Amino acid sequence: MSRFGPSRFPAVKNGEMACGTVWGTRNLARLAGGCTVAAGAAVLLGYAGGIRGLARPVPAGPFMVPLTAVAFVLAGASLWLLAPRPAANTPPRLAGQLLGWLVAIIGAATLAEYGTGRSVGIDLLLFPDRTRVWSIGGNPGRPALYAAVALTAVGMTLALLDLDASHGYRPARILLPATALVTVMVTLGSAYNLPVVTSPDIGLALNANAVLVILTMGLLLCRPQLPPTRVFCGHGPGALAGRRLAPLLALVLFAGILAIVASGRRMPDGGLAVAAVTMLLLLALYLVFARAGAALDKAQREREDFMHQLEARERLEALGVLAGGVAHDFNNALATILGTAALIAEDLGPGHPSQPDIERIQASAQRSADLTSQLLIFARQEPRRAEAIDVGAAIRGIEDLLRRTIGEDIDFSCQTADGLPPVILDRSDLEQMVLNLSINARHAMTDGGSLTIRVASLTLPPDATPSLPLPAGRYLHIAVADTGTGMPPEVVRHALEPFFTTKPAGQGTGLGLANAYGVVTQANGHIAIDSEPGRGTTINIYLPAATTTAADPDTSTPARTAPTGHAETILLVEDEPAVRHTVARTMTRHGYQVLEARSADEASGIFHRPAVHVDLLLTDVIMPGASGYQLAEQLHEEKPDLPVVFMSGYSTTTPPDDDTTYFIRKPFSSQELLTLVSKALGAR
Repeated sequence: MSRFGPSRFPAVKNGEMACGTVWGTRNLARLAGGCTVAAGAAVLLGYAGGIRGLARPVPAGPFMVPLTAVAFVLAGASLWLLAPRPAANTPPRLAGQLLGWLVAIIGAATLAEYGTGRSVGIDLLLFPDRTRVWSIGGNPGRPALYAAVALTAVGMTLALLDLDASHGYRPARILLPATALVTVMVTLGSAYNLPVVTSPDIGLALNANAVLVILTMGLLLCRPQLPPTRVFCGHGPGALAGRRLAPLLALVLFAGILAIVASGRRMPDGGLAVAAVTMLLLLALYLVFARAGAALDKAQREREDFMHQLEARERLEALGVLAGGVAHDFNNALATILGTAALIAEDLGPGHPSQPDIERIQASAQRSADLTSQLLIFARQEPRRAEAIDVGAAIRGIEDLLRRTIGEDIDFSCQTADGLPPVILDRSDLEQMVLNLSINARHAMTDGGSLTIRVASLTLPPDATPSLPLPAGRYLHIAVADTGTGMPPEVVRHALEPFFTTKPAGQGTGLGLANAYGVVTQANGHIAIDSEPGRGTTINIYLPAATTTAADPDTSTPARTAPTGHAETILLVEDEPAVRHTVARTMTRHGYQVLEARSADEASGIFHRPAVHVDLLLTDVIMPGASGYQLAEQLHEEKPDLPVVFMSGYSTTTPPDDDTTYFIRKPFSSQELLTLVSKALGAR
């Protein structure tokens, strides 16, 4: 259920549509197939036993010829086998397709006989003597012309019912409406008693026409998700409107019959005109229904997509809040660990045997801080800043995270070439994109495999291949290749769409590739998918090279001696007792006087004491009550030149742009804090 309540139009499941009864549309289709087989078999039994009533239910009408009856038996059996939609290359599906081709061959051979005026020798294969006696017209045993047309259409529809041609096109989308159109034309001609339809060599026998209607209805019901059935049998608003307007079709048919009956006579010419007008009206109504229904269904899909996007955005926002809070608590704990370890190391002295243990504690805490920062990648909580970055270095920086994410059963390698150009991109966007692509690859390799990330430089000439819609120039090529299951072409075509996923519920949101597409597109790059079932997938990303140079990471070794103070007074505001105690001890040990406060209100009270002179405000940002920013703004009104150092474990906090304000992210080392405090005091 969405935040807007349950949808009035539930999604179609397993091909069952709103028109399905207790049995469902596919069971109704199988019933139609069984009736078709029974009707054809009854006609053959009539010929075998000389029972005219089985081959011709109306005494004055024409007989259904044996070849037509055989075709109906084959078509009904094919429909029975194909209605449940068996899997590809299974015996039921192959047998159903074979029977469909046989029906199409019978119809096509008969059409060839009419076209050439020559017999191919199939008309009198069954019951030749009785067929010659019972047949009406000049071609004993030959199916009527319209019967041949209908059988050809029915046979091809059955044979190609579930075929997906190139580019995902299904021939059945054309064949099903064509078969329905032929059936309606023949039935209208019989209902209006048009000679052009009812003459012996052209028209269908009454029982053949009835069986054709049943068979066509079964064909339409066995695949209700295809036109024209979906216009009336869907769950969407378009299908609902189609069902409500469907009586108009019956009204048109009834009006045509009334026009003929009211004339009081048979009208060869007038009847043809009425039939033509009726047919055109039916076709026009169907097209109107289909177009209006498609528009309504599109609006419904867009509404549902919007609801899904809104729900996904809310989930991501909730995840971001959770990750930010967890990171804040972790960073506070790590700040305490790092600060306390530094104090112990100073107490013990450089040559103490426990110094290596303390260094290991500090290194582990720093690695934990790095993991906390990488945790925020999942929730996109890192500050976004597009700049010239070294992609190879950025990916190597999250290599450990990638290895832990994909698991030990995946062979992972990261290959980066030398001399790579920088690209203008937000680092967190890049990390998020690579992480999402790696997770997608992991899901495609349930039994293990290998994942390779390659980063190389690429120069496109002016006559570059059309598959890369990029201008000539230098690019950075990132390839994320796996040995997983791969994707068929129809999945590749939709893989970059938001919320498109083939994974089971709970294993993916369908946003990974879509987010990658958004990041790459905003950077004026291109993303392409090279995949084939059974041969894995390679995601190729092309990013334009930047003309500026990427900033080198700061690899300088900090001075081992931390700067000391000169009895300056520091107002320390921190709501976390452990962090406040550790920072206060560190600052006191290095020559500062520290006034401690647990909140902004308490700090304001200390600041306004008559005998207190504060040289620097060192405050946390997120605290109960007023924030550190609000406290600094309040104190700056009274002392504009007061230096302020903000501390925060939240990655999204950004300090005000001011010459007197500085920012340090938790967890920090004692040396980093002391250096920044000394810098802030020296800039006064």
